[in-house]
Amino acid sequence: ASTRRARLRVCLRSVAMVLRNALARAAAPLRGAAQAQLSSAGVIGTLAPLARLGAPRHYRNPVENELYDRSRQEYSLGNRVPSVAADAWIAPNATLIGDTDVADQCSVWHGAVLKGDLGPVRLGAFSNVQERCVIDAAGAATRIGQYVTVGTCTSISSAVVEDNVLVGARSVLGAGSYVEANAALEAGTVVEPGQLIPSGQLWGGNPARYVRDLDGNEVLEIQTIAKNVYGVAADHADQQTPWGLDYVQAEALRRALGRE
Repeated sequence: ASTRRARLRVCLRSVAMVLRNALARAAAPLRGAAQAQLSSAGVIGTLAPLARLGAPRHYRNPVENELYDRSRQEYSLGNRVPSVAADAWIAPNATLIGDTDVADQCSVWHGAVLKGDLGPVRLGAFSNVQERCVIDAAGAATRIGQYVTVGTCTSISSAVVEDNVLVGARSVLGAGSYVEANAALEAGTVVEPGQLIPSGQLWGGNPARYVRDLDGNEVLEIQTIAKNVYGVAADHADQQTPWGLDYVQAEALRRALGRE
């Protein structure tokens, strides 16, 4: 059943790409007509109905002065293009920038940013990056291995994390730091630039210090956590429209222009 569901998601992704491109081409003339009409009326932005009701101009949020949301999941920078495996899940408001590679059965959760503008960012198979994490490569590559769980609000910059590692929430991995396989970091751990976290150990604190050795069951549990996170990500993917919400914005714009 899981294999059939994965194949179905691959097919839906392919259909989604076609629909997204078609919507983008169809929305282009509507966008130009809407901007001209709203500009001639002295109102620009999605809050035109509110402005027509006489709301003071300063009540309008300048961030909303767009007919379409400019944010998107993937940003290409020249020849540096994000690469995402067919069965990986990227949350609708997660962002991949530049030279980023997300492997099989990975998940990147809400608000997370993988930024490969100054160097490559690699996320190995079965790994997950949870909410509001920032992973970048400031000159040197960032490489995250397989079965790695990166806890919420973690920052990783030009670091290497080997296979089967648990990184606690709100941790910071400085440039040049190295976490060996089968290791774990407590929540809030700060790994200083160039610091090495040996295999089979638990570290924590600011700066990171040795806490104790991990037993065999704890090492196995790290992989189990990564697998369970992907199972939850698959449930989220099943509830997400594969073609996004551009069609909702297009319909709203048609109503605003009286072209229902």
